[in-house]
Amino acid sequence: GNSGLMDKYLYNAPCIYFSCSDDGRIIEANEAACRELGYAREELTGNKAAIIFTVATRIFQQTHFFPLLKMHGQAQEIYLTLLTKSNEQLPVLINAKREVIDGQAEIIYAGIVVPNRKKYEDELIAAKRTAEAALHENKDLTNARLQLQDHVEQLEKQMQLVNKQNEELLQFNRVVTHDLQEPLRKLFLFVNMMLDDEEGKSAKEAPARIKRVSEQMLGVVSGLQQYVWLTESSCKFEKIDLNGLVQSAQKQLEKEFPEVTMVVETEDLSPIEVDSEQMQLLFYHLLSNAIRFRKAGSNAYVHISATSLLLNKFKNMRDKYKYDEALKLSVTDKGVGFDSEQKEQVFGLFKRLHSESGRGVGLALCKKIVDNHGGNIAINSRKGEGTTITVILPVNQLETRPDIEMIAKD
Repeated sequence: GNSGLMDKYLYNAPCIYFSCSDDGRIIEANEAACRELGYAREELTGNKAAIIFTVATRIFQQTHFFPLLKMHGQAQEIYLTLLTKSNEQLPVLINAKREVIDGQAEIIYAGIVVPNRKKYEDELIAAKRTAEAALHENKDLTNARLQLQDHVEQLEKQMQLVNKQNEELLQFNRVVTHDLQEPLRKLFLFVNMMLDDEEGKSAKEAPARIKRVSEQMLGVVSGLQQYVWLTESSCKFEKIDLNGLVQSAQKQLEKEFPEVTMVVETEDLSPIEVDSEQMQLLFYHLLSNAIRFRKAGSNAYVHISATSLLLNKFKNMRDKYKYDEALKLSVTDKGVGFDSEQKEQVFGLFKRLHSESGRGVGLALCKKIVDNHGGNIAINSRKGEGTTITVILPVNQLETRPDIEMIAKD
C-alpha cells in the first residue's frame, strides 16, 4: 500500500525525495532522485545508501547530521554532496526528518539540486579579494571603483539567487511533508474503513471521500507544476502595453465565470519590459481573486493604477544603493477583504485565508512572477472593505541605466 501510493503521488514530485533506514539501506527513491543520480529505481531501493553519498558527506553525516536528527528529529537547509552512478558529485540542499514508521526508523530526505552554489561561493571570495587588493594598493582608483561596483552588484544577484533557492526548498519540503502527506493519510484512513467494514456501511460514503481527497491531491500537484515552471523558466523580456495583458486576462476570466459581471478600470499603465506570458498569468490571478472574494450579490470590481518611482536594486545589502526606474501597480478590489494580521502568510504555497480560496496557489505564483522580474509585491486588506495588492516592477530589463550611480554610505 505505502509503495503504491508513493509511486502514484510522490514518484513524479519535482524535487529529490528518498528515504534510508537506520542500518544504512535505501528504502525508497522518487523519479527525480533516480534521474539526477543516474540510477534505475530498482538499483537504489534495498541497496546500501553509501553508494549515493560521497566520503565527505558520509563523514559529515556520522559526526553532525545523524546526531542532529536524533536530537531534534529534523534538519533544515543542509548542504550535502551526493554521488551519481557515473561517479560525479551532485550538490544538493536537503531538508530531512527522522520518523518511526511501522516500527522501523527512517530518515526522509527532500531537496533540490544547486549546481551553481559552489561556483557562486568561489566567485564571491574572488570578488572580495580583488576589490580589497585594488583598494589597498591604491592604483587606478576610478577603475577599482568600477570593478568594486560590479562585484557588489554580482554579490547582490548571487545572494538573491541563494535566498530564492532556499525559499523554494522550504516551499517544496513543506508541500511534500504536509500538503501531500495529509491527503495520503486520509486515503489510508478511508481505504482501511472500507476494508474493515464487514457490514458494508461505509461502502457509499468512503468512495466519495476518496474521490474528494484524490482531487485535492491532484490540485496540489497541478499547483506545484505551475510553481516549478515559473521557477525553472527564464524570462523573455520585451516592451509590452500592460493594458492589453489586463484585457486578455479579463476575457479569459469572463469565459470561466460567465455568471459574474466584471468591471476593470485602468489608468496610467505605461509600456514596460516584461515577460508577457508570465505577466498575463499575474493579472489573471489578481483579477480572479477579485471574482472569488467579491461581496455576495455584487459585481467583481478592480481598479488598477500606476505611478513611476525609483527602485533600489540592492535588497540584501545594507547601505548600498543603485536606483532604477520602476512602475508601481496598485490593484484594488471592493471585496470581502481579510484580517491584515494574516497578510504575511498569503504568498506561501497552498496558504488559504478563506474556505472559498481554491487551492491557495494564486498569490504564491504572483510572488514568483514578481521575483522573476526583480520586483516586490505586498498586500494590504481590511475585513469587509476590500484588498489592495501592490506590485513594483523595474521598467528596463534589457539594459541598465548608466547615469544613475551607486552610492555607498560611509
